[in-house]
Amino acid sequence: MAPRNGSAREQARKLQQEQERKHKTQSLLLRIGVVVVALVVVVGLGVFAFSTNDDGSYTAGPAPSAANEQGGISMSSTSELEEGDSLGEIDAENLDDAKISGSGEQPPGVEPREEGEVPHVVMYTDAGCPACGQFEAAYHSMLTEWIDAGAITMEVRSVTWVSPPYSSQTANAFACMAEESPENYFSYFGEITSVRAEGGEFSNDEMAALAQDSYGTDISECINDGTYRAFSQYTSNLASENGVRGTPTIYVDDQEVPEFMNAGDVILEAVQAYQEETGDEVIQGVDEALQDAESGEEPTDAES
Repeated sequence: MAPRNGSAREQARKLQQEQERKHKTQSLLLRIGVVVVALVVVVGLGVFAFSTNDDGSYTAGPAPSAANEQGGISMSSTSELEEGDSLGEIDAENLDDAKISGSGEQPPGVEPREEGEVPHVVMYTDAGCPACGQFEAAYHSMLTEWIDAGAITMEVRSVTWVSPPYSSQTANAFACMAEESPENYFSYFGEITSVRAEGGEFSNDEMAALAQDSYGTDISECINDGTYRAFSQYTSNLASENGVRGTPTIYVDDQEVPEFMNAGDVILEAVQAYQEETGDEVIQGVDEALQDAESGEEPTDAES
C-alpha cells in the first residue's frame, strides 16, 4: 500500500508542477501580448504624427500624377495636362531629393526659351491671395485662349502662404481636380481663385459642389480628406527654398514679370518674338483684349 500511496503523491506533485508551468506560460504570453499591443499603439501614433503636425498641417501623403518635381501642374492645352514626374508619396519636410536652385538663381523649370519653342509661363499662385484673384479675373480667359491656341505653355504652382487654412484647402481641391478630371483643372482653378479679388472664398462643401455641378466630377471625399494637403505644403516649402517670396510671382521663360498686372504685355512680347522667329502666327488680333484685361474690363475674344 505504501508504494501505491507514494506513487499517488508523486503523481499529484507532478500534476501540480504541470499546472504551475502552464500558469507561468499563460502569464508570460499575456505579458507578451500586452507589450505587442502597446507597440502597435505606439507605432500607430508615430505614423499619425508623421502624417500631420500638432497644428493640423499635413506633412506626408500622395502627389497627383500630373505634378512635376517642383509641385507644378503643366499644360500645353487647357483640356489636357502634361505628364508628371511620378512623385508618388512625398514628405513635405524632406526636400533632399528635390532640385533646389542656388542663391539668387531662378527656380528650377524657369529657363530661357529654346529656339522654335513657344514661350513657357510659370506662375506661383495662392487662391487665398487677393492679388492672385485680381490676376485671374483679368487674365484667365485670355490665358485659356493663348494656351489652347498653342501660343504658350503654362505651369501653375499652387502655394499656401497667404490665408491658412483656406489657401491649403483650395490648393488641395485643385490637386484633386487635376487627378480626377484633368480636362477641367484650369477652368476650376481660375473660377475659384478669381473670387478672391472681391474677398470671397469657398467652403470645402462649396468647392465640392462646384466640381459636381459645373464639371460633373465628384471630388468631395478627396477635398474633405485633405488628400493632397501634404503635396501643397511640399510645393510651398520648395518655393520658399527657391527664393519665391510672394504671390502671384510670374515668369515668362527666364524673365520674372516685375508687375503682375503687366504680365499680359510680357507674355505677348514673348509670343511675338516666337512668331517672328518661326513665322507661325499663333495669335492674331489680341491688342484690344490685352487692353481690356489691363484696364480690368472683361476681355474680348482673341482670334486664334
